[in-house]
Amino acid sequence: MENPMRSPSAPELSFREYSWGSDAYGQALILRNRLLRRPLGLCLYDEELSREKQFRHMGAFLGGSLIATLLLVPGETAASPMHMKQVAVEESFQGQGIGRQLVAFAENLLREEGIPGVFLHARQTAVGFYEKAGYTCQGEAFLEVGIPHHYMEKHWG
Repeated sequence: MENPMRSPSAPELSFREYSWGSDAYGQALILRNRLLRRPLGLCLYDEELSREKQFRHMGAFLGGSLIATLLLVPGETAASPMHMKQVAVEESFQGQGIGRQLVAFAENLLREEGIPGVFLHARQTAVGFYEKAGYTCQGEAFLEVGIPHHYMEKHWG
């Protein structure tokens, strides 16, 4: 399912699901490593990535280039909320609503499939972003990958 947004003078922005091991997946690994792991002194490629075969991968594409990504980890059952993680938007596209649109695209797909909601572990710096998207914090902050995170969730079903 694609959701193109067109401007007469700009390349087409689209949102779609992509496969583990695809070219888009390779682009996403580079983006996630650069934005989410390197600043913490970590390397994404040191992690066990083969488990991501079971995840769903969503991206925002400008022309043929991936500019934003997120992962959805299936719940215990088909009726369980999914775990959203590793949301990343290229620096030059941050603040333009692309991350918000990508999250909404993923939520709409899940809603259509009967998934009742999403939960996530938001970095302290991203809590406001998710609150604007309708997510609520639950409980106290905790450490993950060495920095404060908050458990947040959003339900619609």
